[in-house]
Amino acid sequence: MIKILLITICSVLLLCLIVIVACNVAVLHACKGKKYDDTASVPHREVGLLLGTSPIGRSGNPNQFFLRRIDATVALWEAGKYDQLLISGGNFPDSFNEPEEMKSRLVERGVPADIITLDGKGFRTINSIEKTKELFDGKTVTIISQEFHNERALYLAKVNGLDAIAYNAGNTNSRRWRFQMKCREALARVKAVFENL
Repeated sequence: MIKILLITICSVLLLCLIVIVACNVAVLHACKGKKYDDTASVPHREVGLLLGTSPIGRSGNPNQFFLRRIDATVALWEAGKYDQLLISGGNFPDSFNEPEEMKSRLVERGVPADIITLDGKGFRTINSIEKTKELFDGKTVTIISQEFHNERALYLAKVNGLDAIAYNAGNTNSRRWRFQMKCREALARVKAVFENL
Protein backbone atom coordinates (compact mmCIF):
# COMPACT_ATOMS: atom_id res chain seq x y z
CA MET A 1 0.00 0.00 0.00
CA ILE A 2 2.79 2.45 0.93
CA LYS A 3 4.68 1.57 -2.24
CA ILE A 4 1.61 2.24 -4.39
CA LEU A 5 1.06 5.55 -2.59
CA LEU A 6 4.66 6.63 -3.18
CA ILE A 7 4.47 5.67 -6.85
CA THR A 8 1.25 7.65 -7.20
CA ILE A 9 2.72 10.72 -5.50
CA CYS A 10 5.86 10.56 -7.64
CA SER A 11 3.78 10.18 -10.79
CA VAL A 12 1.65 13.20 -9.92
CA LEU A 13 4.73 15.28 -9.13
CA LEU A 14 6.38 14.23 -12.39
CA LEU A 15 3.24 15.13 -14.34
CA CYS A 16 3.11 18.55 -12.66
CA LEU A 17 6.75 19.15 -13.55
CA ILE A 18 6.16 18.16 -17.16
CA VAL A 19 3.19 20.53 -17.40
CA ILE A 20 5.18 23.43 -15.89
CA VAL A 21 8.11 22.83 -18.25
CA ALA A 22 5.84 22.47 -21.30
CA CYS A 23 4.00 25.71 -20.51
CA ASN A 24 7.26 27.54 -19.94
CA VAL A 25 8.58 26.30 -23.30
CA ALA A 26 5.38 27.50 -25.01
CA VAL A 27 5.77 30.96 -23.47
CA LEU A 28 9.46 31.23 -24.35
CA HIS A 29 8.77 30.13 -27.92
CA ALA A 30 6.12 32.83 -28.33
CA CYS A 31 8.46 35.63 -27.23
CA LYS A 32 11.54 34.53 -29.18
CA GLY A 33 13.14 37.53 -30.90
CA LYS A 34 10.63 39.96 -29.42
CA LYS A 35 12.41 41.11 -26.24
CA TYR A 36 14.78 44.07 -25.99
CA ASP A 37 17.14 45.23 -23.26
CA ASP A 38 18.81 48.13 -25.05
CA THR A 39 16.74 51.24 -25.66
CA ALA A 40 18.54 52.12 -28.88
CA SER A 41 17.72 48.75 -30.47
CA VAL A 42 13.97 48.95 -29.78
CA PRO A 43 12.04 49.65 -33.01
CA HIS A 44 9.49 52.45 -32.97
CA ARG A 45 5.97 51.25 -32.21
CA GLU A 46 2.73 53.17 -32.18
CA VAL A 47 1.73 52.28 -28.63
CA GLY A 48 3.57 51.63 -25.38
CA LEU A 49 1.82 49.33 -22.90
CA LEU A 50 3.05 49.86 -19.36
CA LEU A 51 1.95 47.03 -17.10
CA GLY A 52 0.99 48.22 -13.64
CA THR A 53 2.30 47.33 -10.23
CA SER A 54 2.06 48.85 -6.77
CA PRO A 55 4.38 51.79 -5.97
CA ILE A 56 4.97 50.35 -2.49
CA GLY A 57 6.23 46.84 -1.82
CA ARG A 58 4.97 44.49 0.89
CA SER A 59 7.78 45.61 3.18
CA GLY A 60 6.51 49.19 3.03
CA ASN A 61 9.50 50.33 0.98
CA PRO A 62 9.32 51.67 -2.60
CA ASN A 63 8.63 48.85 -5.04
CA GLN A 64 11.71 48.34 -7.20
CA PHE A 65 9.63 46.79 -9.99
CA PHE A 66 7.52 49.96 -10.08
CA LEU A 67 10.53 52.29 -10.14
CA ARG A 68 12.33 50.33 -12.88
CA ARG A 69 9.22 50.30 -15.06
CA ILE A 70 8.93 54.06 -14.74
CA ASP A 71 12.60 54.43 -15.70
CA ALA A 72 12.11 52.18 -18.73
CA THR A 73 9.00 54.02 -19.92
CA VAL A 74 10.71 57.41 -19.62
CA ALA A 75 13.80 56.12 -21.47
CA LEU A 76 11.68 54.82 -24.34
CA TRP A 77 9.75 58.08 -24.58
CA GLU A 78 12.91 60.17 -24.62
CA ALA A 79 14.25 57.92 -27.38
CA GLY A 80 11.08 58.43 -29.43
CA LYS A 81 10.05 54.78 -29.34
CA TYR A 82 6.26 55.19 -28.96
CA ASP A 83 3.57 57.78 -29.73
CA GLN A 84 0.81 56.81 -27.29
CA LEU A 85 0.97 55.13 -23.90
CA LEU A 86 -1.55 52.87 -22.23
CA ILE A 87 -0.98 52.30 -18.51
CA SER A 88 -2.91 49.24 -17.43
CA GLY A 89 -3.08 48.08 -13.83
CA GLY A 90 -5.35 47.66 -10.87
CA ASN A 91 -7.38 50.41 -9.25
CA PHE A 92 -7.68 49.23 -5.65
CA PRO A 93 -9.87 51.69 -3.68
CA ASP A 94 -8.43 50.58 -0.33
CA SER A 95 -4.79 50.93 -1.38
CA PHE A 96 -3.38 52.19 -4.68
CA ASN A 97 -4.56 53.18 -8.12
CA GLU A 98 -1.62 51.76 -10.04
CA PRO A 99 -2.23 53.56 -13.37
CA GLU A 100 -2.75 56.94 -11.67
CA GLU A 101 0.40 56.52 -9.57
CA MET A 102 2.42 55.61 -12.65
CA LYS A 103 1.01 58.46 -14.70
CA SER A 104 1.88 60.95 -11.97
CA ARG A 105 5.51 59.77 -11.90
CA LEU A 106 5.80 59.77 -15.67
CA VAL A 107 4.36 63.26 -16.12
CA GLU A 108 6.77 64.54 -13.45
CA ARG A 109 9.58 63.19 -15.61
CA GLY A 110 8.44 64.69 -18.87
CA VAL A 111 6.07 62.23 -20.51
CA PRO A 112 3.14 64.31 -21.85
CA ALA A 113 -0.14 63.67 -20.04
CA ASP A 114 -2.12 63.98 -23.28
CA ILE A 115 -0.58 60.86 -24.82
CA ILE A 116 -1.47 58.70 -21.80
CA THR A 117 -4.55 56.50 -21.53
CA LEU A 118 -5.37 54.82 -18.22
CA ASP A 119 -6.93 51.41 -17.67
CA GLY A 120 -7.76 50.75 -14.03
CA LYS A 121 -9.18 47.30 -14.71
CA GLY A 122 -5.89 45.63 -15.56
CA PHE A 123 -5.97 43.40 -12.50
CA ARG A 124 -4.42 40.57 -14.50
CA THR A 125 -2.01 40.62 -17.43
CA ILE A 126 -4.64 39.11 -19.72
CA ASN A 127 -6.98 42.02 -18.83
CA SER A 128 -4.29 44.48 -19.93
CA ILE A 129 -3.67 42.65 -23.20
CA GLU A 130 -7.36 42.47 -23.99
CA LYS A 131 -7.82 46.19 -23.23
CA THR A 132 -4.90 47.06 -25.50
CA LYS A 133 -6.46 44.98 -28.26
CA GLU A 134 -9.79 46.73 -27.72
CA LEU A 135 -8.36 50.26 -27.79
CA PHE A 136 -5.52 49.89 -30.27
CA ASP A 137 -6.44 46.98 -32.51
CA GLY A 138 -4.23 46.91 -35.60
CA LYS A 139 -1.54 49.09 -34.04
CA THR A 140 1.96 48.01 -33.08
CA VAL A 141 2.74 47.76 -29.37
CA THR A 142 5.74 47.70 -27.05
CA ILE A 143 5.04 46.06 -23.69
CA ILE A 144 7.00 47.46 -20.75
CA SER A 145 7.67 45.37 -17.65
CA GLN A 146 10.35 43.10 -16.20
CA GLU A 147 11.60 40.31 -18.47
CA PHE A 148 9.89 37.46 -16.59
CA HIS A 149 6.58 39.32 -16.89
CA ASN A 150 7.14 40.42 -20.48
CA GLU A 151 7.57 36.83 -21.60
CA ARG A 152 4.10 35.85 -20.41
CA ALA A 153 2.61 39.10 -21.72
CA LEU A 154 4.07 38.41 -25.16
CA TYR A 155 2.57 34.94 -25.14
CA LEU A 156 -0.83 36.39 -24.27
CA ALA A 157 -0.41 39.06 -26.94
CA LYS A 158 0.36 36.43 -29.57
CA VAL A 159 -2.65 34.23 -28.79
CA ASN A 160 -4.88 37.33 -28.78
CA GLY A 161 -3.63 38.60 -32.13
CA LEU A 162 -1.79 41.67 -30.82
CA ASP A 163 1.34 42.75 -32.71
CA ALA A 164 3.69 43.24 -29.77
CA ILE A 165 7.32 43.33 -28.75
CA ALA A 166 8.63 44.02 -25.24
CA TYR A 167 11.20 46.16 -23.51
CA ASN A 168 12.69 44.66 -20.37
CA ALA A 169 12.75 47.07 -17.44
CA GLY A 170 15.44 46.62 -14.81
CA ASN A 171 14.88 44.09 -12.06
CA THR A 172 14.90 44.36 -8.28
CA ASN A 173 18.22 44.05 -6.45
CA SER A 174 16.70 41.57 -4.00
CA ARG A 175 17.61 37.97 -4.82
CA ARG A 176 14.80 36.76 -2.56
CA TRP A 177 12.19 38.74 -4.45
CA ARG A 178 13.58 37.66 -7.83
CA PHE A 179 13.33 34.03 -6.73
CA GLN A 180 9.79 34.48 -5.41
CA MET A 181 8.67 36.17 -8.58
CA LYS A 182 10.15 33.41 -10.75
CA CYS A 183 8.29 30.78 -8.73
CA ARG A 184 5.05 32.74 -8.99
CA GLU A 185 5.64 33.27 -12.70
CA ALA A 186 6.10 29.54 -13.35
CA LEU A 187 2.58 28.90 -12.06
CA ALA A 188 1.17 31.98 -13.81
CA ARG A 189 2.45 30.63 -17.13
CA VAL A 190 0.63 27.37 -16.62
CA LYS A 191 -2.58 29.30 -15.99
CA ALA A 192 -1.99 31.52 -19.03
CA VAL A 193 -1.47 28.56 -21.35
CA PHE A 194 -4.44 26.55 -20.10
CA GLU A 195 -6.77 29.56 -20.17
CA ASN A 196 -5.89 30.16 -23.82
CA LEU A 197 -6.01 26.64 -25.23
